[in-house]
Amino acid sequence: MKDLLHPISLVVATLGFLCLLRDVPTRRRDPASAALAAVFLLSGLSFLFSITPMWNYLDRALGTVNISVPLAQGCVVALLGCQQVVLTYWGSPPGVARRRSRRWLWAGFAVIAGLLVLFALLTPNAPHPIDFTLYYAHDDWYAAYLTLYVTAYTIGEVFLARACWRLARRSTRGSVRVGLRIVALGATVTLGYSAVRIGNVIAGAFDTSLAEWEGFAWTCGDVGAMLTLIGWLVPTISDQAQSVRYRIKQYRSYYGLRPLWLAFYSEAPEIELPIDRVDPAQRRRFRRISIRLYRRAVEIRDGRFVIRQYLDAAVREASEARHRARGLHGMDLSAAVTADQILAGIAARAAGTRPEPDQLTEFADSERQTARPMDDIDALLDVARHLPRQPARASHLERVPA
Repeated sequence: MKDLLHPISLVVATLGFLCLLRDVPTRRRDPASAALAAVFLLSGLSFLFSITPMWNYLDRALGTVNISVPLAQGCVVALLGCQQVVLTYWGSPPGVARRRSRRWLWAGFAVIAGLLVLFALLTPNAPHPIDFTLYYAHDDWYAAYLTLYVTAYTIGEVFLARACWRLARRSTRGSVRVGLRIVALGATVTLGYSAVRIGNVIAGAFDTSLAEWEGFAWTCGDVGAMLTLIGWLVPTISDQAQSVRYRIKQYRSYYGLRPLWLAFYSEAPEIELPIDRVDPAQRRRFRRISIRLYRRAVEIRDGRFVIRQYLDAAVREASEARHRARGLHGMDLSAAVTADQILAGIAARAAGTRPEPDQLTEFADSERQTARPMDDIDALLDVARHLPRQPARASHLERVPA
């Protein structure tokens, strides 16, 4: 049963780890993210070590029979501690979270040390990747080993289920609420595994066997673990999806601003920032879409500043009257009028004609409120959409960045 279910759980754990791995370097100061990545990694290793081919390989490579048992179960104990670290940092102030996390991790290390000592006292004569528990059920040292592991496992899962239900009620994010409830459900299902393993200890004391319950134990353990991993994946995938949508929006905004940028660049090529002077070691940063988009917005703002002294009030009044007649109002009206002002200002600068001082005016969208960085980008995009289909061409096309 475990050789059927473990590979599936391994795939889920690997997927979760890979989803988080990309963001770990950028979240070095976020212990919860690092701990959650460790949960997926440790979970995947626990399943990998327990698969029969890997079990046999480790026996040969490390020279210790059934060494997969303490390796896999040590990973499980460690991931239980890491799960508590995640929940602690999600639900407590940083100072409190640090203290509680240290206690959970030290408790996990103590349990792992105890498991290694007790395993060393066993006398494993042959590999038993399928029926290890049944084979050693009557061994006193293994009874102590299994009691320690199952006690730690059960306590960890009970605390996990309780903490997830409590935190889910307090969370304001829908994906976190759903994910935590799935984690709690998975932790509850795994208690079936704990019950069978406790039964193994009791049955061994009475010289009986629970061999017919092995399939149930592995099913509860794997299904519960899979639900737990899926629960942790829900907010992770939600965050990744939001990140992808934001990145797509940045690319679309970057290319959407190109006509507006070209309009300014055709008359004032000096707005282009001198990237060729940047330290070569830093040029990779300037290839990131976030930097490229920010750079384009800055260059457009510089272009607006260049032609600001050519804005004629008569042009603005005529444009407002024309667009009001078309039914535009609010931000659409100010964006359309600003587009007309830009084209007229560029033409006036090219002709060298400035309006009289009393005829100078501001851009129609100058009073638009932009609280976030992308709000400013959206304001520029609104203007770009009102430019003609065929924008002015750049005077030095070889300098125009792709």
